[in-house]
Amino acid sequence: MNDLSRTTRRTDVIIVGGSPFGWACAHMLSLKKIKTTLVDDRAVTALTPWQSKGLGVFWSSLNDPPTRAVVAHGSEMAQWLQRVCVEGIRVAQSVVMESEFMRARALRIGLEKHEITELNAARDAHLGLASLDDLGPAYFCESEQALILSHPNQPLKTKTKSTFTKTQAEVSEVKESKDGCTVILANGDQLHSEIVILANGYKMAALQPWLAPMLVPMSDVQSEWSTNIRANRTAEPWVVRTASGHVAALISACQSSPDESHWRIKLTGPRFFLPQAGVGTDLSHKTPDSELQAKLERWLKEKLIPALLPLMETPPDVDSRTPSLEPWALRCEGIQFGVDCLPCDELPIAGELGLQGRILGSTGWLGCGWSAGFQMAQVVAELVEQGRSGGLAPLVQPKRWRSGMNDGVTGMT
Repeated sequence: MNDLSRTTRRTDVIIVGGSPFGWACAHMLSLKKIKTTLVDDRAVTALTPWQSKGLGVFWSSLNDPPTRAVVAHGSEMAQWLQRVCVEGIRVAQSVVMESEFMRARALRIGLEKHEITELNAARDAHLGLASLDDLGPAYFCESEQALILSHPNQPLKTKTKSTFTKTQAEVSEVKESKDGCTVILANGDQLHSEIVILANGYKMAALQPWLAPMLVPMSDVQSEWSTNIRANRTAEPWVVRTASGHVAALISACQSSPDESHWRIKLTGPRFFLPQAGVGTDLSHKTPDSELQAKLERWLKEKLIPALLPLMETPPDVDSRTPSLEPWALRCEGIQFGVDCLPCDELPIAGELGLQGRILGSTGWLGCGWSAGFQMAQVVAELVEQGRSGGLAPLVQPKRWRSGMNDGVTGMT
């Protein structure tokens, strides 16, 4: 970290926010020999804050339900969004060492009848799903494997020795002119650059106020649970999503004693336990109460774990079908709120945020934000270097609200 003194500094590109998108942008630009400074109020160590947040999963498909993009924006846009997720995984693998990732089977489970209908529709629309007939009509497999961070609490090792300057500071204002950009920090210091990239989620509305009506806070709850369900010590981790409550989960075997391992579940959601289902609320500064924890535990026991049990590998001396596993004992190992943003027309934002073309950004990817972030970083790096990118779809660009491409509410023209 570079300590700040009250001064003015100049660089080529300033990135505000240490998200997966921001971190990937910094690496890609530094590889192009573009002098880059990443500013984040938490970037105090080599470990980027985003690594230890969330599930640590790079998803290969759209967020739930996957058919929503088809209904709202048409098949062509849904297919483009799907490709962003898949390409994002490949971009991540081109930047980060292979040893930093574990490949994981990615599954979808329909907990309700309407979910099974949606998943069948997503399969028929070629949105990366295939039926798992041997398990039953409620189970689907994603055609591309997901990636899991192997060491979420250690700094990532990249394939290059690319470097960029990291500064711990809070940004209070970004100014744009035809000659360049000025980033004003909370302590009064200023940074100057040719281009600024905003990579701090819905908080970018504070730096681009015109976006405030378009960015809706979307809160979620993340929790981690240990179980009494025995697991093979060599069992591979896997990830699962359910459309009911927009749930995403990482299931892995954890050694609980020298002789035994048990399944551990880390999940986000269900959102329906939150006020307004998390829409329009910022709960990130609150602490979940015991009532919410009890609701999550009951939902796990009654809904998710029964659906997961057929997928769990158990030691040879344990019959997973025996009723002795019920009721399942759970222990909450941690629970917290998080917040992202949902653009009002439910399409992500990517491209030029400023009037002069000098402020760029990306946000609004929700459950597929990690993998999409790496692909969008590649797109934005091309915008910085060349002024254009063939990987950017017109409808997701911020100017859709300024040019009248849609009505600012539904995304429809």
